[in-house]
Amino acid sequence: MSIVERALQKAQAKARADGASADQAPAGEPVPPSTAGMLPTGGDSEPRDAAPPAASRQRDDDASGAASLGVTATVALDLARLRAAGQLPSAEAAARTEDEIRRIKWPLLKAVMGGEGVKPARNNVILVTSAMPGEGKTFASLSLALSIVRDREMRVVLVDGDVARPGLTPAIGLEGRPGLNDVLEDPARDVGDVTYQTDVDGLFFVPAGKWHAHAPEFFAGSRMPQLIEALSRRIGRGVIIIDSPPLLATNEAQVATRYAGQVLLVVRADETPQQAVLDAIALVDKDASVSAVLNRCEPSALDRYYGRYYYGSGSGYGHGYRGSDNTGPGGQPAKGGA
Repeated sequence: MSIVERALQKAQAKARADGASADQAPAGEPVPPSTAGMLPTGGDSEPRDAAPPAASRQRDDDASGAASLGVTATVALDLARLRAAGQLPSAEAAARTEDEIRRIKWPLLKAVMGGEGVKPARNNVILVTSAMPGEGKTFASLSLALSIVRDREMRVVLVDGDVARPGLTPAIGLEGRPGLNDVLEDPARDVGDVTYQTDVDGLFFVPAGKWHAHAPEFFAGSRMPQLIEALSRRIGRGVIIIDSPPLLATNEAQVATRYAGQVLLVVRADETPQQAVLDAIALVDKDASVSAVLNRCEPSALDRYYGRYYYGSGSGYGHGYRGSDNTGPGGQPAKGGA
């Protein structure tokens, strides 16, 4: 079982225990709401109490938790459902995938924080995309988010920006709920209304929302940078990860690169044409830094040797992501992830 899964199960167990304790509370005392698996049941206008973080650890700059983001709803991550949708690695490949994701996140976070010798990203927004559908960008988005929130100081807002063909939203169980597109369409709606606190401490999620024929115009309008700025300001020490549509498949992706400090381009090994990759990079806003991840790459002999040495035979080494500022071998098959 992976570190992420153990942490998630611990958080869920704690939430269940808190719920059991609440049932036994003496009459007249306030009962705290449970945070596991709770979804909004009424319209957006219904008042709801902000739920406390599911896990116990405190982040250094997070005194108010979900309240700082205006979050009023929570959702539990279903590991089996996410695996079935191809958005999490198999149990056998989890350990190696986690190590590969670490190789991706360090340079990204170094740029966000303005590390020594690195030009700071213009904001804390990382956009994950690909040239074409089916290359593993959604898998990479979720894995990167789960890896970053292991840092006690960091929070992540994961945004399903693939509004035409969302992958994360149905996998998490929020299909049909208001989300990004609805906030872009309605200036009166606050982004906190569609931001969910997950039962992984520090991880928040914004679903794609209802599809609209004018989504490209929504992304290009003044509302989008205002929304990104609002999330960026509220999250404090943390990052926003946008699971974007493929660059060559929709207009929204090209526009969305305007608002990202860094763009992570997922490329499927031995399948994506080189010209498609070059064409996709050409569409990225010139002010954004572009990094690439090679996905579904066959492991080398050295990979196989060290995979057995560190993780044991059959651990799935070489089938995780590996990346750096601009290049990176390695790859985790994403069965259904776009």
